[in-house]
Amino acid sequence: MKWFLRLALWTNLLVTGCTILGYLASYLHPDNLGFIQTIGLFMPWLLLGNLALAIFWLFMRKRLALLSIVTLLIGMNQITRFVGFHFNQEKSPDQIIVCTYNSRSYNNNNRFEQFALQIDGKHNPDILCIQEISESHVDAAKESSKFEHTHFHRGKMILTRYPILAKGHIQFDNSINGCVWVDLDISGRTVRVYNTHLRSNRVTREAETLMDNIYSDKAQAFGKFKRMVGNYELASQTRIAQVQTIRNHMKHCTFPILLMGDFNDTPFSYTYQQFNHDLNDMFKSKGLGLGSTYAGSLPGLKIDYIFADENFVGLRHEILRIRISDHFPVMSYLKLKN
Repeated sequence: MKWFLRLALWTNLLVTGCTILGYLASYLHPDNLGFIQTIGLFMPWLLLGNLALAIFWLFMRKRLALLSIVTLLIGMNQITRFVGFHFNQEKSPDQIIVCTYNSRSYNNNNRFEQFALQIDGKHNPDILCIQEISESHVDAAKESSKFEHTHFHRGKMILTRYPILAKGHIQFDNSINGCVWVDLDISGRTVRVYNTHLRSNRVTREAETLMDNIYSDKAQAFGKFKRMVGNYELASQTRIAQVQTIRNHMKHCTFPILLMGDFNDTPFSYTYQQFNHDLNDMFKSKGLGLGSTYAGSLPGLKIDYIFADENFVGLRHEILRIRISDHFPVMSYLKLKN
């Protein structure tokens, strides 16, 4: 029994150490310590591990339970970026409903149309931001969603019932990654909306085959794990430059701001923290339950967000568990302050 308890203690020390490094990732630039950013991929499991170990020690050695309990408590401000405790979900007559969705609608796969059919009559967003939609699906998206006003550029689209006063885009490179923006007339007030798609981690294919190889070919599985972590580390460094470009653009905006989209990064990342300096994460403000938005091979990831500045009040936040794409749609109900 002693050897088992000793093993449990060393496991606990490892889990708590990695968890604390995961907390620090928000404040450490990826160019300096990029490998720490990769811990964000595993933070949901590290948090679950701390909870399980705390319960275990409460039955075995109560004092040792403090190790994980204290670790969870000191990170509560960051944990609430991923786990929501807001039971008071509100609505208002003058609410604005916004939604972001990576539809993965390329080539012959028009997943956006399936999504539009599923939410029709159940959810009625006023502003809908779509990522990964090809130009060949734009006309069908307009028709199926019945929005009057749209703006599309290289895989990103904003659809809205509000009149568009101005529009533009921010292109990072020759890929689909970038940002589109519109200025909307909402009840006589101008609101800036950004729809962004940051650099992908390119880990999906590795993750899909990783578990298959663990039992059949451990060396190959380890190689795929290393590539997956390396891809994430490189992508996190690229995303920082993209984030800075968007933040610089926002600095010149004098209107209330909404920012949403597929950030391809976790709430424990440096990417998240940069946006969190200027804006409020609507999940953290009004979310309930687990905040995971990725429906692919890496369960528990939250990489899709809706942020708003201080001109908005959050009323309600939902993650629609609709399995059409490899992302779940994210929806927020907000109200402009007077």
